[in-house]
Amino acid sequence: MGYRAVPNKSSRYEQNKYNLIYPSKYKGDSSTIYYRSSWERKLYFYLDNEPRVLKWNVEGITIPYEIQINEKWETHRYFPDCYAEIQKRDGTISKTAIEIKPYAETIQPVPPKKDTIKSLENYEYRMKMFLRNLAKWKAAKEYCNK
Repeated sequence: MGYRAVPNKSSRYEQNKYNLIYPSKYKGDSSTIYYRSSWERKLYFYLDNEPRVLKWNVEGITIPYEIQINEKWETHRYFPDCYAEIQKRDGTISKTAIEIKPYAETIQPVPPKKDTIKSLENYEYRMKMFLRNLAKWKAAKEYCNK
C-alpha cells in the first residue's frame, strides 16, 4: 500500500492520526492513517461510517506521471488522498480515487496586477503547482480509465 508520513507538528492546519471505527472496511495498515486537514478528516469519517462504502484506504494507489521541469521531462509518483469502493444504488460497485484540494488550486492562477518581486514569485509558485496538478490529474484519469 501507499506511504503516509507522520504530519508536521508545527502546522497551522488540523492534523492528527485517524482512528478507525470499522477497521474491517479499511484496506491497508491502519496505523498509517493521518489526516492533514479538516477536509481529509471529514472524508475519512464519511468513508468509515457510510454503509455503501465497502472498502477504502488512504494513499493506497501509486500513479506515475511525467512533468517538464527546467526543460527536461521527469517521472514522479502521485498518491491520491483516498481510494474507495462504493456500492451504487443499482448494486454496481464504483472504484474511485479521491483527491481533496481547495478550489483555488484547481483553477489557473491570475497574473498579479502589480509586478512586485513577491507577487511574481507567488504567481510563479501557484502556476507551477497548477501545472503539476494538471499532470497528476491527467495521469490519474488515464490510470482510472484502464
